[in-house]
Amino acid sequence: MNSLCFSQYRLALIRPTAFLLVNLLMCSLGHAQENKEEGQPAFSFPEYSSKYTDNQFLKDVRPGAKFYVGPNGKDNNPGTKNKPFRSLEAARNAIRNLKTTKGLPNGGVEVVVLKGTYFIENEFQLLKEDSGSPDRPVVYSGEAPDEVIFSSGAELNVKKLQKVKNEKLLARLHPKARGKVMSIDLTKHQAAKAFKGDGEYGQLAMNGSMLQLAQWPNRGYNHIGEILEEGPTTRWLKPNEQPMPYSKINPTGGKFRFKENLSPSIADEFKRTGDMRVQGYFHNDWYFQNEAVGNIEEGSVQLLHHTRYGIVDKIKSIPRRVRLFNVLAELDEPGEWYFDKKEQRLYVWPIDGFMPKTSRLTVIGDQGRGQKGKSGKLAMISLKNTSNVILKNFVFENTADLAVSIEGGEHNLLAASTVRNGAGKGVNISGGKYNGITACNFYDLYAAFSISGGDFRSLEHCFNFATNNIIRDCRYRGYGLIGLSGVGIYFAHNLLYNMNGAISYKTVDLLMEYNEFYNIGYEMGDFNVAYCGAQWYTMNNVLRYNFVHHLIEPGGHPVMAFRNDDGGAGLKIYGNVFYRSGRGGAAFQGPLNDYQNNITMDCSVMWWTNKSAISPDEIQDRWKDLSKFGRDLPKGDKGDYLNIVESVIGEEGWLKSPWKEAFPEMKEMIESNPWAQTFCHVKDNYTFKVSQKFHIHGGSGTIEGLESSEVGRFTDLPAEGHFELPTDIELSAFRDVSSLDFSFREDFTPKPNFKPIPFEEIGLVNDRFRPSTPNKMKYRSEIYKRFKSEKGGRYNAEIVNARYPLPSYLKP
Repeated sequence: MNSLCFSQYRLALIRPTAFLLVNLLMCSLGHAQENKEEGQPAFSFPEYSSKYTDNQFLKDVRPGAKFYVGPNGKDNNPGTKNKPFRSLEAARNAIRNLKTTKGLPNGGVEVVVLKGTYFIENEFQLLKEDSGSPDRPVVYSGEAPDEVIFSSGAELNVKKLQKVKNEKLLARLHPKARGKVMSIDLTKHQAAKAFKGDGEYGQLAMNGSMLQLAQWPNRGYNHIGEILEEGPTTRWLKPNEQPMPYSKINPTGGKFRFKENLSPSIADEFKRTGDMRVQGYFHNDWYFQNEAVGNIEEGSVQLLHHTRYGIVDKIKSIPRRVRLFNVLAELDEPGEWYFDKKEQRLYVWPIDGFMPKTSRLTVIGDQGRGQKGKSGKLAMISLKNTSNVILKNFVFENTADLAVSIEGGEHNLLAASTVRNGAGKGVNISGGKYNGITACNFYDLYAAFSISGGDFRSLEHCFNFATNNIIRDCRYRGYGLIGLSGVGIYFAHNLLYNMNGAISYKTVDLLMEYNEFYNIGYEMGDFNVAYCGAQWYTMNNVLRYNFVHHLIEPGGHPVMAFRNDDGGAGLKIYGNVFYRSGRGGAAFQGPLNDYQNNITMDCSVMWWTNKSAISPDEIQDRWKDLSKFGRDLPKGDKGDYLNIVESVIGEEGWLKSPWKEAFPEMKEMIESNPWAQTFCHVKDNYTFKVSQKFHIHGGSGTIEGLESSEVGRFTDLPAEGHFELPTDIELSAFRDVSSLDFSFREDFTPKPNFKPIPFEEIGLVNDRFRPSTPNKMKYRSEIYKRFKSEKGGRYNAEIVNARYPLPSYLKP
């Protein structure tokens, strides 16, 4: 009996039910896995995506009837082009009447919304009765792209904006702003309700551009120079243990001084208003915090209350990065604004093109009344259990909670639309089948969208999707700017850039392919453009044929393109191109993860992993470690692996149908060693200018551990896997590196078992919903030139701050 089989016997003593089926035949699993490797995995073939795409879109048909909605229409009109309806509700009711009296005609019905701006006060709802059929869809369409705008929020009368001249008020402004900033009294205006304060400051838009709340600095961060008090923490509270109490009169949070000079006027302002926030990275480079200020005195800033980890400077070479938010004294450039809650006065420095008679100034807040959906949010337009409904050619702007919500039903689609200037999320898709977003543009939102569906226990696929979209310049930091959850989700041909937020997914059978990512996560350490982790049930998530380039590593923790973190399982990274993607291509340390057929270039590391438990005693210790949950940490907290997986797929769900048939490898993994890189495949890869092919980190996952110089060895990887060093490649193998064209040259012959990557198909594509796309050669050439001389390495404030894009209204 070898050591692995002996460890299985020891584990049976700890969890006898889970290991009744263990026997000595399990000892041959490693050999069985090797035999399987002789064939190519199913996801390596182009046709693998067909099950996601074959039934994705409804056929393009000519509508049998049309109704029109116009900004100057009337709801008692017949809904013709010459006499349109005024509201979407009138058009919807006309379709309901048509269905009741005559039925939908061949080709279905189209509601054409004529050019103009429409103010949405209440959620427009479509219900099951408003559905079409596959060959008779119901379509709501803007007359022309970018010409039909649905706007929410409260419009302010810009004619009442006046330049600040009062000496007392001028003294509160930054010297640069005096004579340029305008203000308006909102004492009796309902829009003031959107500026609640204490972290809920609302949003402001002018002439279609989202403005920036006054902050210091305007982009990027200042730095903590001296930590005076770490402050109380909450991360390691035991069950039912309460954090330290606090009040505005008696703040108890940590205290620090800025490295940069703190203006005395900021302290004076805080004494008057008591409403500022400090944002940034107080402890971990991967944990963005937005904390209330409790006091500013003698150049020091004290937080109001406890934080999760405290204010700690454990990475000596990288200062903690923070900024002050909601600071009138730092309103110092066009496009910045501030609401004085105490005096109910709005200050704004107008952007270029501002005209008192024609400009629009919109406060983004509550959208009105309506019944909230499953997301708990109100949308401008919601589809509830509809099927075969299409929304296309619209601009949704100034949204509060959501622009569009789709719950249940089948073949509902948001297409060829723009979602911008939002206080919350753009779109939420929940449940149903073949519901999706395609050819849309998302920017200047808090978060872009979330998609969920399917059933984890039955493994029913939803095939909900997001394809051919542009996502950029959103404010969310960390994982969840795009959220994917469920079974059988498709994410393809999207372009994501200029953000510090990323994709988070808890999925089974996710297919993420042909996407392009760049300049993402430039302020965070321990960051990835697509992230999952700490889950054993996330089987067969395939990330293939993606292009990730020009990431930067601002913090001490490694930035990689893709990651299955904290021992997560089931990620298949295949056929991707990673060029200057932070520290490297991918990181994972859990079981059943693959890194195959990828090209990694100009990075420190191809694959980052950690030394994990592989001996019988180490494996047994990891199982014993689960006893801390419910005792030292709450049950279900991150790391409570067995409890988490069983809460999702049922008790020992991997031993029952349909899981045992769909993913027999999960049973093998749990019954042998789920704590290491068991049954992983790292093989058939190329690298260029990568100093470490495998980085097997010998330290722990803590900050101190990651600072450790201890490195693991190749022998620290489990025997139950295939770990093969990559082959070096030269840039001469590719067509044109200066335009980031990493297609193989015709005269280059790949090594055996390496399948050429369909690089030319990566990114946006022209189709009926997006008839034209940005020229890839042109914009990629510009990116190559922009970052060509940029140096990586340890944190450099100047380099990091240069990554932040200017607001569109400040660009020349």
